[in-house]
Amino acid sequence: MAKRKRTSKVDKWIKEGRGTGSGADYQPWLKVQDVSSLGRSTRLKGTKAGRQHEFLSDLERNYFYLTEFSDVPS
Repeated sequence: MAKRKRTSKVDKWIKEGRGTGSGADYQPWLKVQDVSSLGRSTRLKGTKAGRQHEFLSDLERNYFYLTEFSDVPS
């Protein structure tokens, strides 16, 4: 069985450096505009990491609020 070829979109994301970095330099693998959805998405600036976070659901966003504003150091 032959190996699957990557789609051009995935190759483009790899060249962009998605999924790499740490802290403020982190690039998320999946961005809000990459997913077509009728749901709600949110982009928020984090204070601990110093970067923009992208959420595809209210549940992800609410968990971010819990971790961002907890007293436990990251």
